[in-house]
Amino acid sequence: MSVIVKSFILLTLVIGASWIAPDAAQAQSSTQSDSSRFTNMLAIVPQYAILDGIRIDYAKRLKNKNQWLVFAPQFYSDLNGYGWYPGSYYGAYQTMTGVGINTYYQFVVFKSAKKNLSSKISRQSVYFSFGPSFQYFSLQNLEEVASPFVEDGVTYYRFSLEQVRKPVYRVGGIADVGYQLAFDRFLLDLYVGVQVKYSMDGNGQLIEGYYTDWTEVTYSGILLDGGVKLGFFF
Repeated sequence: MSVIVKSFILLTLVIGASWIAPDAAQAQSSTQSDSSRFTNMLAIVPQYAILDGIRIDYAKRLKNKNQWLVFAPQFYSDLNGYGWYPGSYYGAYQTMTGVGINTYYQFVVFKSAKKNLSSKISRQSVYFSFGPSFQYFSLQNLEEVASPFVEDGVTYYRFSLEQVRKPVYRVGGIADVGYQLAFDRFLLDLYVGVQVKYSMDGNGQLIEGYYTDWTEVTYSGILLDGGVKLGFFF
């Protein structure tokens, strides 16, 4: 992982610690009266379908009832991609598959006193979460490939269209603030934040030199994060 990514994650930890410190006493007192027996949460993040993917969040409550560890695996598939481009645009593809995972430390900074009667879960809560992310994509594309051949002692190159596989490795970090509404055991989660990503090719080199927007798998830089989660506690 690059020095830039490591520095970002360290900065996120420092900012997060300083941000939640003033609320620690209030959150701890809320924990004392938390009688909910549910220690797990499962949710789907539907907006990932826009990015040809699916994301499922699993959260495990830690001993401190205000703290959760969240794992968010992702799966991607696009069989109708950008297609072949002239030149050497690394992000061009006809088909794409990918996997990824975000890992969050989530700290609840506010819980409403009003609870659901059956589940004993607070009706409303606010949290701060942060952590690293990793994604791997495999791009398949029909591209011109140079093949050397020798004629009369001279090396020439013959170009032909071939199927080429191009891996993309993405590392980064994410920091979010979220608002949760609990309806008995069911959950509506709205979150917003910021993330940074660095996309590298199969040689571990940063993919650069082309204009890319936030939705492309080769994008590197800072971008907004946010969306909706629908889930339940168990």
